[in-house]
Amino acid sequence: MIKNILALQIPSLIAKPKENFKNLDVFLSEIFSDKKIKPDFIFLPEVWSVGWYPQCFEQFNNDNETLDFLIKLAKEYNVNIFGGSYIRNDNGKLKNSMPVILRDGSVLGFYDKIHLYTPDGEGVLNSGKTPALFEIECLRIGVSICYDIRFPELFRSYINHDVAPHLLINLSAWPMTRAAQYVSMAKSRAIENQSYFLALSQCGEIKDNVYNSGNSCLVEPMGECVCVLDENRGYIYSKIDTDVVDRVRNTYPNLENRKVFDFGFKVQKYSTGSK
Repeated sequence: MIKNILALQIPSLIAKPKENFKNLDVFLSEIFSDKKIKPDFIFLPEVWSVGWYPQCFEQFNNDNETLDFLIKLAKEYNVNIFGGSYIRNDNGKLKNSMPVILRDGSVLGFYDKIHLYTPDGEGVLNSGKTPALFEIECLRIGVSICYDIRFPELFRSYINHDVAPHLLINLSAWPMTRAAQYVSMAKSRAIENQSYFLALSQCGEIKDNVYNSGNSCLVEPMGECVCVLDENRGYIYSKIDTDVVDRVRNTYPNLENRKVFDFGFKVQKYSTGSK
C-alpha cells in the first residue's frame, strides 16, 4: 500500500497566530497549484501557530482557533492532518498537544508531549503520560513531539504494540545549534524500528538571532534519507510504501529477535570494589 505525505517546514511569528494562519494558507495555495500534488496526509511542525517561545504559551491557554483552522484545512483539501502541536487546555491542565484530524474534519485524537524541554521553560506545561498510535486508512503512525526523539524507549513502545507502525514521526521546533543531531537521531530511530521516520522541524528565526533548524528529513527503514531539506521554508512530498516496511522486517527479523522481554531493563552489576 502506498500513501502520499506532505510535510511542511515553515517559520512562525511569535505569539501571532492569525498571521501564521494566513502564511500557511498562502503556502498551501502555492503548493496545491501543482495539480500533481495529492497528499493523503499533511504534517505540520510543533507549535507552528504561536512559535517556539514558552514564555508566551500560557496566554494561549484556550487556543481553539488553531484546532478550528486545522479542521477547515482538512475539509478544504480533503486530507488527513497531523497538526504539529498547539497549547491545549485539557480540563485546566495546559499541554503541548498534537491534534489528528481526518478528511471530514472530525478529530480522531490527541497526543500530549511526554518529554518537556524544561531548560527553555516548557515546564509551565503538563507532561503527557501515554504514547499514541494512529491507524488511518490502513497506515499506522506512531507519534512524538520534538524533545521526545531523544528517548528511544518511547518509539519501542510503538514497536511493542501488537501491530507495529509503518511510520514514526517527530514534529518539532528543533534548534539550529543541534541540527546534525536531529538528522542522526531520525536515522537511528528508523533503523532501530525498521520503519519510515519523518523528522519535521520549524525553520527561521525564533527571537534575538536564535534559529530553528529546518533540516527536516524523511528516512526509509534501512536508514537512507529519502529527502532532506535545508534551513529555509520548504516541504517534503513523498510516499510511504508499507510493502517496503514489511520486506525489510521479513528480510532482517531484528524485531522478532529482540530479547527485551527476557531481561527487561534489569542489569546484573559486577564490581571489583574500590578503596
